[in-house]
Amino acid sequence: MEQETSMTDHCTPCNTSNGDPQDYRNVPLITEDAVRDALRKYVLSSYCCCRPRSEEPVIERLTQLPLYRYRLATFTEKRHIEKISKPYTGQRIEAPEREPALQLWDINVCTPKMFHEGSKKCPLPQSGEIKTCLKCGGRGRCKCSRCGGSGQFRCGCSNNRRQRSRNKRCPSCSGSGRRRCGKCSGRGKKVCTSCKGEGRLLYYQQLSVKWKTLYSEAIADPHDQESSLPVILLQKVTGKMIMMDDEVLVHPLAGCPDVAEISAASERLIQEHQNTCGPLCHILRQTVEMIPVVQVQYEYNGKNLSCLVYGQELRVYSKRSLHRFTLSCSVM
Repeated sequence: MEQETSMTDHCTPCNTSNGDPQDYRNVPLITEDAVRDALRKYVLSSYCCCRPRSEEPVIERLTQLPLYRYRLATFTEKRHIEKISKPYTGQRIEAPEREPALQLWDINVCTPKMFHEGSKKCPLPQSGEIKTCLKCGGRGRCKCSRCGGSGQFRCGCSNNRRQRSRNKRCPSCSGSGRRRCGKCSGRGKKVCTSCKGEGRLLYYQQLSVKWKTLYSEAIADPHDQESSLPVILLQKVTGKMIMMDDEVLVHPLAGCPDVAEISAASERLIQEHQNTCGPLCHILRQTVEMIPVVQVQYEYNGKNLSCLVYGQELRVYSKRSLHRFTLSCSVM
């Protein structure tokens, strides 16, 4: 069997998150034994029932075609001040100080774990102010909207000519033509929905914080699309992490002359995230991941075939289905 390895000097050593250099050439590739096991499972999966006796696939040539996946994650934090009101029930409030108020981004907030989305609301200290409820005028009760404050409303029997012609007394109003309002229990007023009957409201400021993560990725193929793997398949597999950079503001990667697409994708995606998030960028993370891909040329049932084995999961991809080269089962 002939084997080719094209994994030589694709990039200069980069620094990982712990500061240790990681050489691209030391990243393990897919071995021949792993390819043979993956190919055997792929052949077995092409049969719908029991597998007939046939020869094992014979590997003739392996060509390593690793891909590089660049990922950029931007952790954003968005803040704004809300003015909230609630009924004042006599609780003690702190008087505002004469010192200048804190700026929006000077307020200490316990942030969640990095790249975990969430939201939080917390009242600002010394921002409380007591005011009279404008809806009820401080009385705690408002005029009923159904009866207009009278406690009664006109009964429908007054418009029923047929009932009046028979001289029958209405069971709802007992012939008075007026019915007791059930919405306000005949009182004509209801408890104010704003102050809940207290007559005063407590106004205060509340800080609303929202954390969100923006993800982007790009695939770099140093072999000029020799692998021809669909991108959607690459999104379902994992690779070997060869570089991770966590900074408040990361910079485009440099020093990868043989894989220029990584540096170009890094510069482009970082600029896109900065334009989208603006000053709300809190922390960024960029990673470079090597996805192992090997092109396999093998012989099976007298046919010369080829496929791709990719990812740490050792999945197999072939443009031509293997069913046409296997014996299908017949149902009697």
